[in-house]
Amino acid sequence: MRLRVYRKLKQVGEIFTSDQGVCFSYDPGFIASNGYPISLSMPLSTDVYPQSKALPFFDGLLPEGNQRLELSDVLRTPPTSTMKLLAAMAGDCVGDLVIMDEEMDIDRIMASSGYAPLTGEELGGLLRPDSRDRTRFLAARRLSLAGAQPKIGLFHKDGTWYKTVGLFPTTHIIKPVSRFDPSILVNEFLIMRLGGLCNLEVPDIDVIHQMGYAGLAIKRFDRIVSDDGVERIGQEDLCQALSVMPAEKYQESGGPELRDIFTIVRLHTSTPLQDLRKLLRLALFNYLTGNCDAHAKNFSLLRDLNEGALALAPAYDLLCTTFYGDDLSRSMAMSIGKHSRIDRISDEDFAIFADEVGIGLTVVKKEMASLRNGIASSLDDALAQAADELPAFTRDASSLRDHLLQELQQRSGILN
Repeated sequence: MRLRVYRKLKQVGEIFTSDQGVCFSYDPGFIASNGYPISLSMPLSTDVYPQSKALPFFDGLLPEGNQRLELSDVLRTPPTSTMKLLAAMAGDCVGDLVIMDEEMDIDRIMASSGYAPLTGEELGGLLRPDSRDRTRFLAARRLSLAGAQPKIGLFHKDGTWYKTVGLFPTTHIIKPVSRFDPSILVNEFLIMRLGGLCNLEVPDIDVIHQMGYAGLAIKRFDRIVSDDGVERIGQEDLCQALSVMPAEKYQESGGPELRDIFTIVRLHTSTPLQDLRKLLRLALFNYLTGNCDAHAKNFSLLRDLNEGALALAPAYDLLCTTFYGDDLSRSMAMSIGKHSRIDRISDEDFAIFADEVGIGLTVVKKEMASLRNGIASSLDDALAQAADELPAFTRDASSLRDHLLQELQQRSGILN
């Protein structure tokens, strides 16, 4: 089986299976054009990249966990078959690539591509917490959205939501209420808005309501919308950049550490000083807000649309996981110093962390104080926004605010 990989309708390379497993090779014409590589893990080369390099990147474009199982069931494809899932799903995925079976004509498909408005009933059906329509919707439109949370992609213009036809790109990711814990919706909304109030770079996030159901509408930062249409921007998460499989995204599973991410940002972004500060503030914000699920797939790099230069992507999937008590681990996805359990992290651990990532401890202390003050002073504003947008979740939002204040108090002595 062979799949063609495209960027801006031009073939970049091919994915194929061999006795080495899933492999990738660049198209000679693409190499000659001096284009930028699809990943830091696979620089431009005439060599064939073996499964150890190709599979972590391409499997990282696909959904995980239950979302992958449901998708496999709808497609009648084994969940372990990365190639078949890519062939069925990777028409619009994270970043700027389109992946298609070699027998498909991309120009012919593009000629019949476009957008079709969603009816209110269709949108409401997609927002239902227990909806199986979402999986069928994704499969029908070849939308592959990485991660374990349920989500769909839509195009938005002038107040109207559209579904894609063919290979046209989406502009927003829609996350419905979780059927396992509805409070996750208001949790992510409040923490993302709080991050913005604390001057973290976060995407626009709003709430949509339809037929009594709610969902988060997150503007995609790997898309640029203009009068000429929507353009895809290159993006890869840090597991992809480091050739780590999604199943190994947590440090305790052998995945990346914080220092690995800082090293990538230092060595490969075009404005390392600016991006290192952004990364530091994001890591400290996760610590202060109790986000123990900030694994390597929740950090990404973006390509400049024209030059291909890399920058740290805006923060996403921010959540206070300690809000759920013993139901979720209080061990951080990536340790700070010698400890991963958030309650055991000490001044000594932050000193080790500062040394490992090559940032002065004085700078770490300064940013910690700034964020601690920013969170405390912005919480009520974030709560008010959550209560206004999600009135049905006001009690959950208030409980989350109280929990965050308690967490801040518990960690008030660290680097103070």
